[in-house]
Amino acid sequence: MKIKKFFKRTQENLGLNPSDEDISKKKKLILLLDKLNANLVLIKKELLDTPNDEKREELEEELLVYKLQIKKGQKILDKKNEK
Repeated sequence: MKIKKFFKRTQENLGLNPSDEDISKKKKLILLLDKLNANLVLIKKELLDTPNDEKREELEEELLVYKLQIKKGQKILDKKNEK
């Protein structure tokens, strides 16, 4: 997945406004991964506190999406660090 596509999709999911053009792509990626990890922790906490099965399923799906985004983002960051 290309970096631009990853940023666009992830920023849309997080509701972020990609306005900082002066920040390097690598720094953006690191900040984005930090936010994803923070949201992942919040979802896990909410999942533990939710007795409703329907809400629990939604949170589990959202959790899987965040994990996938973090994994892809980490791959991109690793490739950037190897260069």
